[in-house]
Amino acid sequence: MNAAHPRGGAGAVHGTYEEARTWIGRRSDPRPMDAAVDESRCKYFAALCEDGNPAYWDAEWAGSAFGAPLAPSGMLMSLLMPLPWKPGARGAAASMALDVPLPGRTLINVETDCELLRPVRWGDRLSLCEEIVDISPEKRTRLGRGHFVTTRILLLDAAQRRVAAITNVLYRFDAAGSGS
Repeated sequence: MNAAHPRGGAGAVHGTYEEARTWIGRRSDPRPMDAAVDESRCKYFAALCEDGNPAYWDAEWAGSAFGAPLAPSGMLMSLLMPLPWKPGARGAAASMALDVPLPGRTLINVETDCELLRPVRWGDRLSLCEEIVDISPEKRTRLGRGHFVTTRILLLDAAQRRVAAITNVLYRFDAAGSGS
């Protein structure tokens, strides 16, 4: 089942747990990333991490070893982030978890797990498809009352083959004492 993003870039959609449960299994259409994987982003990330792996720095060596230099696997989440603004268009939703109609206006990332199925190379044109996997009943934490929303993102190459599967858990809540 495909789902449109009703927010159009605004804050999280407010609704009930019962409404939210109908979203389990919804999957977005594949959305192309805003730019190809590029040398400057990969080298900048590797520099920030002080990672001297020649697969990220030495184009000749990486080309013979992997067919092209690689993107550090730790930067996959940053590759998924849509541009917040584009001329003539609204920015894409950062996550379907914001579109799920639930109580709670505050989000905190709880867990991210990435299964890399093949290396990501400089020049790769990727797209993603996101699915709502689960929504917990209301929980009480020291942060406040809310729901855990589990999503799975499939990162796809130009031929729509899986490159990675990323499972993410967010906690959507209203802060304790906020009166919501």
